[in-house]
Amino acid sequence: MKSVIIISVITFILIFGGVVLVSQNLSKVAMGGVIPDLAPEDYQAAERVFLDMALERDRIQQEKESLLALRQTVAVQEKVLEQGRAHLQAVISKLDAKQTEYIEERERSAAKLAKMYEAMKPAQAAPIISALELDIILDIMIRMKERPAAKILSKMDPGLAAQVSTRMSLKGGR
Repeated sequence: MKSVIIISVITFILIFGGVVLVSQNLSKVAMGGVIPDLAPEDYQAAERVFLDMALERDRIQQEKESLLALRQTVAVQEKVLEQGRAHLQAVISKLDAKQTEYIEERERSAAKLAKMYEAMKPAQAAPIISALELDIILDIMIRMKERPAAKILSKMDPGLAAQVSTRMSLKGGR
């Protein structure tokens, strides 16, 4: 793009310089009333210069209009992107709120279940807890007091009890 502009500027300067020279000669002729002795090739060359200047001016005008249209397109695209970004931020905020709500609900539920299983006899609670998913078992057992949790673990299948104990130690539970 820079090379096109540089070539255009150089061409314009050359053409403009030729026009200035021709116009100076013409103004001298107009003031003095004397028509210079120019060869027909010089007149043809001057006409070509004027024609080239007109073509160059038209080309520059077209490029200017094209650049203006591109700027407008970019501005519209930037607006659309900004609206999309704002929409995504709103969706992310809603998802964060829902995730926080879900985590809080899971915490409340696990705490409630922990109290409920603490109130049960270990022999009754162990088979029920054993049927749950490991992550849920961990959430419940971590929230239980040590003594009831130990009694329930002792009534569970030894393999599952070992898994739960290992995972609790990794999570920093009891």
